[in-house]
Amino acid sequence: MPRHEEEHMKKYEAPGVYIVEKNSYPAQVVEVATDVPIFIGYTERAVQQGKDVTGVPVRVTSMNEFELWFGKAPAARFDFSLRAGEPVLELEDSSRFILHSAIRLFRENGGSACWVVSVGCYGVGEPGIAKSAEHFSDAIWQEVAQQQEPSMLVIPEAVLLPSPEDYKAVWDRGLAHCAETRRRFAIVDVFNGDTKRTYDEADVISGKTGLRNMLSAEDLSFAAAYYPWVNTALHVASDITFDNISAGTRKAFFDYIRQDTDARTNEAQKTALEKALDLAVDDETSDAEKARGVQSLRVLSKRYKDLIDHAVAALNVMPPSSALAGAYAMTDTRTGVWEAPANIGLLSVVSPCVDISDAEQDDLNAPLDGKAVNAIRSFPARGTLVWGARTLDANSQDWRYVNVRRTAIMLEQSIKAALDQFVFSPNTAPTCRTIKLSIESFLNALWIRGAFTGTSSEEAYRVDVGLGTTMTAIDVEAGTMNVVVQVSLLRPAEFLVLPFRLQVQTKPD
Repeated sequence: MPRHEEEHMKKYEAPGVYIVEKNSYPAQVVEVATDVPIFIGYTERAVQQGKDVTGVPVRVTSMNEFELWFGKAPAARFDFSLRAGEPVLELEDSSRFILHSAIRLFRENGGSACWVVSVGCYGVGEPGIAKSAEHFSDAIWQEVAQQQEPSMLVIPEAVLLPSPEDYKAVWDRGLAHCAETRRRFAIVDVFNGDTKRTYDEADVISGKTGLRNMLSAEDLSFAAAYYPWVNTALHVASDITFDNISAGTRKAFFDYIRQDTDARTNEAQKTALEKALDLAVDDETSDAEKARGVQSLRVLSKRYKDLIDHAVAALNVMPPSSALAGAYAMTDTRTGVWEAPANIGLLSVVSPCVDISDAEQDDLNAPLDGKAVNAIRSFPARGTLVWGARTLDANSQDWRYVNVRRTAIMLEQSIKAALDQFVFSPNTAPTCRTIKLSIESFLNALWIRGAFTGTSSEEAYRVDVGLGTTMTAIDVEAGTMNVVVQVSLLRPAEFLVLPFRLQVQTKPD
């Protein structure tokens, strides 16, 4: 009697009718999420349901949830001064925290759910913390590594750290984290990326403390960088009042605006301007009256309007990583992770901080060291566009494109999760066939959606597993199952190889 029949007879020794259900389909491979970033930075607070969650990843699905647990944007502080007779409102670095704005920009550009890790709290009023690379500690990265869902890493405040060395320390750890976990892709901002390139030792891209010299991780294919920063429309004039002028320079600012009143010859306008000033600065007036006073000042005083507009513009300057995370998420949802996130318009973005020419883009796109930087450019009638989709490892034939690396991450993580259910299965031909069918079914569905090139499935993908193809008799005896997946992401029949090794039960006697 065949062995399987003997085992069948042993199972049903008592007389009776037995019903045996068999699965019609092999175990499914489920596509993992690719549109969920994890943001790391500073927040007003970090309290969820009465529990301190500083340093703990928290899943956020709306702006209301973010503000409920992490608070609102900080009160920006500006210093007023006269330089060569010209008035200047300068944003204090100590009051500049942008994670709240980054989450907004992410959502404006198509993002939805994300994870947030607060590395410290600036509190209400005067900043209660000084930015430092030390806040991005090993404990933070250990917590981040435990999360399975996030597929992108975004640290917008890395560019606000005190020095390029702090920036380097944070991103060296961040890029190593992405390469080690192989689960997520980093979107990197350029330190001082709001300034024009100088092509000398001070150059923000190729200079001594430029991006290409600052980032030195072994595997840079898990990241992409973008330049320059962008001017956004997140903040408006009503976000800034006299309260945002630093206490030490507020009187000088008030006196400067008052001179505009003294210069008026029309008594009615002069009286109206004085009244508006009094309403705007009087601590006894209600918030509504203050708002009316500020609005009147914008109409009546050109000095006030020009200075506040300048302050709003400074507040609206943002590194682009969060907008790119939103653009990635939108592209993934609309088409798929295999679509290159390029030639995409950025929403709530007015313009790039620096105009880039075709010649300048050539240097960004194809440097000798391979550390490509994707340009953000403005085009007439088209707006501000992401103009490139290269990783920081552009010299690699396999991993030079963002969509190729991110698709490989999705495939690896999806297939790996599906293979975990076979760890207690025997290392036999039926198990290999089941695994092969499961992966082929998954890849075929992706091919139909346009993930792979090729006019036939044979040109698009291939799955090998089993004795004589990916395993030896020694592998089978040891319970080692090798699965080799090949996919064609760029050209038909030119395959990218993704190997998997699974430890299962040893072959039964």
